[in-house]
Amino acid sequence: MMDTAISRKVEPPAIPGYELKQLVGKGGMGEVHMATQLSLQRTVAVKLLKHELAKDDQFIGRFEKEGAALATLRHPQIVSIVDRGKTGDTYYLVMEFVDGPSLREKMRDPDFDTNRALVTMLLVARAIDYAHGRGVIHRDLKPENILFDEQAGGIPKVTDFGLAGLDESHGPAHRHLTQTHVSMGTASYMAPEQSVDAKSAGPRADLYSLGVMLYETLTGELPIGQFDPPSTRKPDLDKRLDGIISRCLKPNPDDRYPTAAALIADLERVVQVSSFLSKSKETPPQRLLRRAQEIGRRVGRTASIVVVMLALIIIGAVFLRSRSDSKRVLAGVELMTDFGAKFPLTSPGRVDKPTREVTIGEGPDTVGLMALGRKPVIDRGVIDFGEVDDEATGRVVIDAEVMGSGVDFSAVVDTQETPAGRLEPLWELFRGRRPDARSALMLLGEHGRYVALVVSGGDTEPTLEWALGPDKRGFMQAPLPVKRVGQRLALRMDPETGELFAVAGEGRDARVLGDGLWLGPYWRQLLGDSPRLAVGCLEGRCVFHQVLVHGLELPTGLSAPPLPRTDGLQDPDQAELKVPKKPVPGKQVAVKPPAPKPVQKVAPKPVPKSTRRR
Repeated sequence: MMDTAISRKVEPPAIPGYELKQLVGKGGMGEVHMATQLSLQRTVAVKLLKHELAKDDQFIGRFEKEGAALATLRHPQIVSIVDRGKTGDTYYLVMEFVDGPSLREKMRDPDFDTNRALVTMLLVARAIDYAHGRGVIHRDLKPENILFDEQAGGIPKVTDFGLAGLDESHGPAHRHLTQTHVSMGTASYMAPEQSVDAKSAGPRADLYSLGVMLYETLTGELPIGQFDPPSTRKPDLDKRLDGIISRCLKPNPDDRYPTAAALIADLERVVQVSSFLSKSKETPPQRLLRRAQEIGRRVGRTASIVVVMLALIIIGAVFLRSRSDSKRVLAGVELMTDFGAKFPLTSPGRVDKPTREVTIGEGPDTVGLMALGRKPVIDRGVIDFGEVDDEATGRVVIDAEVMGSGVDFSAVVDTQETPAGRLEPLWELFRGRRPDARSALMLLGEHGRYVALVVSGGDTEPTLEWALGPDKRGFMQAPLPVKRVGQRLALRMDPETGELFAVAGEGRDARVLGDGLWLGPYWRQLLGDSPRLAVGCLEGRCVFHQVLVHGLELPTGLSAPPLPRTDGLQDPDQAELKVPKKPVPGKQVAVKPPAPKPVQKVAPKPVPKSTRRR
């Protein structure tokens, strides 16, 4: 017997392999308990179907459908399923336990400001876009079903797919568990068509619910009837949000956004993805300006003239600095600059064609390298871009063929900032803030095409950047940080799915950084006839140890599909590619990713396949 969240004594049913600890929530279909998975001694959430509903085939079907829907979804912003089953007359689902408040509770927090609300809704929209891409419609989006994982840095996660629908356009028709002309969901957040006939509600019903939640998180009110635009309720809001929310809440589904990806594209113009939930720090120029203002209030009229002149100088310097900062481009674009200066280099290593491996370091072979721009030092297989000299940017191309249908390119990376001198804050006023040191692993093609995993020596999260043609450029910012020193990083092109992943760590600690970039089975043709691998450095010191290239092949019995026609009837550069025209991080996974067993206990997303290391 134990105390529960509703202050009564209950006897929880016995679930084999799990020890139920505490009742943490109740819903229309069942109860959710915090429990311990005995085999791994980890905390999980166990959802039990109510006994009275376990006698109804329709509710049993809905409950099992929630487990089936969750089993198809593996996304950092979606609660993952661990197990499901039946013991006696008790049906249960086992899910990851999210230790944190709901969006409803967050909305009451004074620190949950406009920027945090927008970033939260952007991440939720990406999760829904991912689910729609796999044919799953949530149909019950509301603040209570958005939980914040405090153990993972406070990221939001979508849960409770008990009313999820299956989009028949993504595969064979499924047995319908919702009767025609039956309303299901939460009234305040339901789309008009869902309140009339839940069975016919499509993906755009979820977009309506997202619009309601977006309006409520920004204004604290529900958009009922003839509601006012959010900017009239809160004048400090960006007026572009009025149009975004208005389009989500159109009564006719055809008048709303066609997809969640289109909604994400508009939201990203309003909110900075890199801001996430952290507050910006005061820069040295801002501190200096603030101190100058404090002095101005304390001194007399004569001294104030000097202070005003100093303030004008600072303001002018900050203006020049901001103009300099605005001209900065993506790291990958800078690394692909035509430096002019080239330095042929060599390193001992090993080229093993039977295993399709190339190792930079010890070995009987000589591996050719080509340095462009900033020249590194090669010592016993370590590629070291030392202190910044005249040239701040450079790359080293590995002159070895990329063998196999896929590739796993990895290295242990150290990224170190240039030590600041005593006069650094003063110089920053005029030349602008020194860019963070950045290291990159790159997959290079012809005509300036590339994909790059970029990590920073500062506080910025890693990014996956790409330029694969005039209309195929963009970047994704990973929600997970990486270590600046001693971290193994990898670019992994899966030969089976044609999906490229950025990976940090190795062995049991390896994890995928965000979503994959789907290039398809013709990724070689997309890059050119002879793709090459490279490492790059911008500013600071970048050191690459244990560089390893491993060509990957399709599993036995599988073969790549035939190349598209090139006789003018179909362009191979356009036939099967699904690379977005702009950075839409939640829209990159276009096919089912690999699904090995998870490699760690706590991670937003398991690694598709282990990164190899010699």
